[in-house]
Amino acid sequence: MMKLNSINSINFYGKIIDSHMHVGNWSENGTSQDYTKIFDVFIKSALDNGDTVEKVIVSNLDCMMQKDGGFYSDEIAGNKKLLELADKNPKIAPLATCQPGYGDVENIRKLLRENPNKFVGFKFHPEQLNIPVSDPRYQAYIEFAKEMNLPCLFHSARSVDVTYPDGGVGKASVLSNPEQIYELAKKNKDVRVVLAHWGGDGEANIDITTKCIIDSIKKKDAMLYADISWVDCDNPQKPNIKRLIEQLKSENGLDRILFGTDAPLGRFSSKQEYEKTINDIKAMIRHEFSTEAESIIDKIFYSNAKNLFLTKKSDGSGDGGGTKITSPEGNKRVKVLIGICILILGAIGWHCYNKHNKSKSVDVSA
Repeated sequence: MMKLNSINSINFYGKIIDSHMHVGNWSENGTSQDYTKIFDVFIKSALDNGDTVEKVIVSNLDCMMQKDGGFYSDEIAGNKKLLELADKNPKIAPLATCQPGYGDVENIRKLLRENPNKFVGFKFHPEQLNIPVSDPRYQAYIEFAKEMNLPCLFHSARSVDVTYPDGGVGKASVLSNPEQIYELAKKNKDVRVVLAHWGGDGEANIDITTKCIIDSIKKKDAMLYADISWVDCDNPQKPNIKRLIEQLKSENGLDRILFGTDAPLGRFSSKQEYEKTINDIKAMIRHEFSTEAESIIDKIFYSNAKNLFLTKKSDGSGDGGGTKITSPEGNKRVKVLIGICILILGAIGWHCYNKHNKSKSVDVSA
C-alpha cells in the first residue's frame, strides 16, 4: 500500500480542470498585483508530475477588487478583457463576473448575446460587493443564469468564527456564508450553485458546507456544488477533504465536489505549490479509498467540472452546463418533423391495413 510520505517519488498522470482561477488585479496585505501576467504558468505545459491542466475556469478580479470607491473594471470592460484572453488561449473557460448593486443584468445579457457560447457560468463575490446574498438585487442575475442554463459560482466564507494558531480570529461572514447561499439556491432550485472554498476554513465551517450539500441532495430543494480551494491547504494529509468525500459518498453525492485552487492568488502563484496540492490530494485518495480511488480522482479533478461547466444542455435538465438554448424556431422545426413522421407512419399503417383486408377476402373466396 502506498504511504503518504512517499509522495515525492510518485507520478500521477491525468487530465485536470481547475474550477477556480483568476486573472486581473488583487490587493492583499497592502500590496497590489496584476495576476494576469502569471496566471497561466500551470497550463503552458504538463505539470512535472505528468498531469495536464486541460481547462481552467477563470474570472476577472478587476470586476471584484474595489479601487477609489469603484472597481478596477465594470461588468462590460472586465469581462471583455477576459474574453480577449480566452480567444488567445483555448484552455481558458471564462466566467462572467457580475456586480449586483453596481452594474446591471442587461450588461451581462448583452455580453452573452454578442459572444454566444463563450461564457461557461457567472461569478459573484458578495464580500467584495458588500451586499449579502439575501439581497434581492442578485435575483435578476440568477434568473438570467436559469434562462441561459449556466451555473453560478459564489465566493463563500465562514459560517462560524475561527481562531488561528497565531491567536488571530477569522470572523463569520454575514454576507456569503454557505447557509445564506443555500437559501438563495432553494429559491432558485433549477440553477446550479457552486460554493467556492467549501465555505471557508476550519473543520466546523467545512462540515456546515457539507451538510448544506447533503441536505440539498436529500430534500431535492437545490442544486449545490462546492470547490475545495484552500481546504486543508497546510495539511498534506488532507483530513477534511477525506471526511467530506466519505460523507458525500454515502449520499451518492460525489458529483458535487470540484477541484479548485484560487490560483494564482497567495501560494498558488507558485507552480511547485500548485503541484504539491494536487499530489497531496491524490495521494490521500489513493491511500484511503483503494479500489475506488481512480474513479474519485477522475470525478473531483476532471469529470465533475466538465459536466457542470463545459457540457452543453439544451433542455435545462441534468448537470451539464453551457449556453446552448433551443430557440422557438428550433422548436417549430422539431414539431414539423414530428408531424411529417406521424403522417408517414399513418400512411404506412393504412396501406398495410388495406393490403391485409384484400388478402383476407381472397382467402375466403378461395
